[in-house]
Amino acid sequence: MLTAQELITLIKAHNKLVSIKVRASMKRETLIKLIEDKGYKVDHKNKKIVDARKDRPRRPKITLKEAEDMLPKPKTALQKQKAQERKEEKAAEEKKKLRMAKKEAVEQSKKGEKKPVVKKPVVKKPTKKEDEVRPATKPKSTPKPKPKAKPVKSTTSNKEDEVRPARRARRQLPETKKTTGTKVEDKPENVKVKKKKTEAEKKANKEKVKRADDLYRLKISELRKYVDMYNERDDKEMTLKSKGQDKDQLVNKIVGYNIDKIFKIPIPAKKVKQTEEQKAVKKKQNQKKANEETKRRRPFLPYLKYIGELKRKYNAETKEKNYTNVEEVIKKMKEQLEEKLEEIEEKAEEKDIELDDEIYDDIETDIDNYYKELREKATEANEK
Repeated sequence: MLTAQELITLIKAHNKLVSIKVRASMKRETLIKLIEDKGYKVDHKNKKIVDARKDRPRRPKITLKEAEDMLPKPKTALQKQKAQERKEEKAAEEKKKLRMAKKEAVEQSKKGEKKPVVKKPVVKKPTKKEDEVRPATKPKSTPKPKPKAKPVKSTTSNKEDEVRPARRARRQLPETKKTTGTKVEDKPENVKVKKKKTEAEKKANKEKVKRADDLYRLKISELRKYVDMYNERDDKEMTLKSKGQDKDQLVNKIVGYNIDKIFKIPIPAKKVKQTEEQKAVKKKQNQKKANEETKRRRPFLPYLKYIGELKRKYNAETKEKNYTNVEEVIKKMKEQLEEKLEEIEEKAEEKDIELDDEIYDDIETDIDNYYKELREKATEANEK
């Protein structure tokens, strides 16, 4: 029976002929299922992959020995050590060059004279026009002296016993008669007096407000669905607009036309406010999920960074050539990504890290969408 490592070797070699994608982290059962899904089967006795379908042209067969000869041999410990040494030497040389460049810059700055700071001339803004003649101010007028008060004649007479006749009242015209109180203007006939609401009306309004508050717990899509259901009825009062309506408008329509009573809309329960302890527990759970997600994505970070670099590069290249080279770019990008993925899988295997299949599938979907987007842009460019 072939081992998992031998199956990986076979599939990698076979990929160059029939392109079956595989990852080093896959288990033996998953690998066998992958082969069978692609329309092949494993010949354990003769150690090879054979075509299981008879209704298509023959595919090339690959043996384990041919696969080992075709694929590049893994690096030995000595080769890895030498590569690491070369990398360290290169980094040391770069640091030395940077140090020397800084030193030269400091020396040049010491030798050179400082440039005099040139102050910008300050332009004063004109405050007042001095040439203009201001109008002469008017002299202050002297206050007029107040008239002297006339002496008041005493009304009392020396003759106390003498009785004066009663003063005759002045007759007033009807137009000039003064009223004692404030005059109330007559109300115009077209003004409507607001009637007080009855208890039944107040109760009905409270019920409508409560129904509206309950409906606000539903999503806009659910509210729109019930309005559309009402429009399909034969006994509707009128066709109501649902598309492009916000939550307030939909709720008002449902309450106004009693749609919630017709269909008996189920209202979700109110959200209970969480205590501080519950919030702390939920925060810990969310933090734990985030840490797990970061741990799953960490091995793919160099791969994701490389994908971003390629996208930026090929976006500029295809735009410059008016998307005439899209298929060529996609082919080139696939080859580069395959090489990078193999490098990441080797590193993961060395560190004994298992790569997450779901993360890999998400990345593959994103890449396929990018290829699709490029092809759409190429089609648009051709139509123009």
